[in-house]
Amino acid sequence: MAQIEINNVHKKFHDNEVLKGVSLDIEKGEIVAILGKSGSGKSTLLRCINALESIEAGSIKVDGTLVHQNMPQLREFRQRMGIVFQQYNLFPHLTVERNITLAPILTKKIKKADAGALAQDVLKQVGLQEKVHAYPINLSGGQQQRVAIARCLAMGPEIMLFDEVTSALDPELVGEVLKVMSNMAKQGMTMVLVTHEMKFARNVATKIVFMHDGCIWETGTPEDIFERPQTAELKNFLGVNQENDHD
Repeated sequence: MAQIEINNVHKKFHDNEVLKGVSLDIEKGEIVAILGKSGSGKSTLLRCINALESIEAGSIKVDGTLVHQNMPQLREFRQRMGIVFQQYNLFPHLTVERNITLAPILTKKIKKADAGALAQDVLKQVGLQEKVHAYPINLSGGQQQRVAIARCLAMGPEIMLFDEVTSALDPELVGEVLKVMSNMAKQGMTMVLVTHEMKFARNVATKIVFMHDGCIWETGTPEDIFERPQTAELKNFLGVNQENDHD
């Protein structure tokens, strides 16, 4: 059984059908990169996996449990699945440590002293332990995004979802965030990432999904997708993006 099972999922916003029968299995420990043009349904699919959006038809299961917005254990479910957005959503009036420890203290009832040690641990994972007492305003965009990742890691997730986490960053800051994600991938975390970083997807992902017009158009290994694209849509997408991709 796959860790995440997406079966024939449909999603509409008013009259606009954004997902048109999407099916995808994600195994435990897989790193899945979702590529596609803006408006192809990538971010919506990610939000449906985490039950941030409801679906009209089909099903999503995580570890065999049906995912939906009215599930009785929704809070516990979301604790097992971290999600990081392109906007960092840090609390500006709280220190880095407090941003990270707030949820574990409130939801997991972790003692403050233990939470402080936890903050140090996850900040070490993202290379920012020296910023524990800083405020978000004193951090660069790349540092803020790394704190957002650390905040998710503090909840001990089994799955991490990343929604275009580098798209709001200046090019010189992108590498530091991708390095953190690469290290997480090496540790066996199941990861699903919507990204436009072609080189990163090629080097880190175990499976690439190309979405087009609300559908999964092609799926395969990085070699399949980048070396042997099967459709004109994927060939065109790769042609445009590889011209724009930066190291």
